[in-house]
Amino acid sequence: MDLLLRIAPFFALIAAGAVAGRTGLLNASLGGWLSAYTFWIGFPALLIRWLGDAPPPDAALARDLVAYAAAMGAVLAAAPLIGRALGFPREANAGLAMTSAVGNTAFLGAPLAVSLFGEALRAPAAAVVAVDFILLMALSIAVLQSGKPDGRVTIALRRVLLNPTVGGALVGLLLSLGHVRLPLLVDRPLSWLAATASPVALVALGGLIGREREPPGAADLGPLGLTLAIKLLLAPVLVWFALGFAGASGEVRAAFTLLAACPTAVNVFIQTRALDIHARGAALAVIAGTVVSAASLSVLTHLLVG
Repeated sequence: MDLLLRIAPFFALIAAGAVAGRTGLLNASLGGWLSAYTFWIGFPALLIRWLGDAPPPDAALARDLVAYAAAMGAVLAAAPLIGRALGFPREANAGLAMTSAVGNTAFLGAPLAVSLFGEALRAPAAAVVAVDFILLMALSIAVLQSGKPDGRVTIALRRVLLNPTVGGALVGLLLSLGHVRLPLLVDRPLSWLAATASPVALVALGGLIGREREPPGAADLGPLGLTLAIKLLLAPVLVWFALGFAGASGEVRAAFTLLAACPTAVNVFIQTRALDIHARGAALAVIAGTVVSAASLSVLTHLLVG
C-alpha cells in the first residue's frame, strides 16, 4: 500500500499533463518552457537542497557506494553495447545508457527505502542519489551526446560540468562535505524552487505523452524492452551481488538493491528533451518503467523485507 500511495501522485501529475496536452492547453511551446524550467532551475535547486542536508559518508558507506557505482557503471556501459549488437539505431544506443542506469531514486526510491528500513537509511539513500546524479548522470550525458552525427564522447565529457543537473548535485555534495548551512535568505527560496521540480517535470512529461498520437511502434519496442529488462531486473541483481561482495550490512544491501530497481528517472526525459536525443524513447521508458515497477518493486520489497 505504501508503494502504491507513492506512485499514485506520480501518475496523477502525468495524467493531468497528458489531458492538458491532448486538449491543446499544454502545447509544444509551453511544454518546452516547462522542460527548460525544470532543466535549468527546478532540478538543480532540488539537488542542492536535498544533498546539501545529507551528512557526508563514513568509510563503510563509502565502500558500499563504490560497490553500487561499479555495478551501475557496468549497467551503463553494457546497455549501449547490447543495443548495438541487436542492431538498434545510433541515437537509441546513445540513450540506452541513461534510460537503463539513471533511476528515480530521488522521488521514489529514497523515500520508499526510508519508509521501509527506517531513518538510519536516510543518509545512505541520499548518497546513492548523489552517485546517480553526479557520476552516472555525467557519464550517461557524455554517452548520450555521442548519439549526434558529429558527437564525440571526449568533447561531451568536457561539457558535462556545464550541465545544470550535474552542477547542482556537485554543489549539494560540497555543501554536505563542508558541513555548510545556507543562510535563510538563500535556503528558503531554494526550497520553494526545489519543491516545484518533480511536479513540473511530471506535467511536462504528461504533456508530451498527450500530444503524441502514435503508440509505440516496432522501432520503439526493442530499445524499450531492453531498458525495462536491464533497469528493473539486471541492475538490482548486479547491485545485490556487488554489495554482498563488499560486505555491506543486510539493511544497506537491501536498500541499495531497491534503489537500483527503481524505474527510469523523470530527469532522464528532461535531459534527452534538452539535448534532443532519444527523447521519445526516454519518455516511453519513464512511463512504461513506472507502470511495470508498481509490480516489480512490490515483489522485490516482499523479498527484501519479508
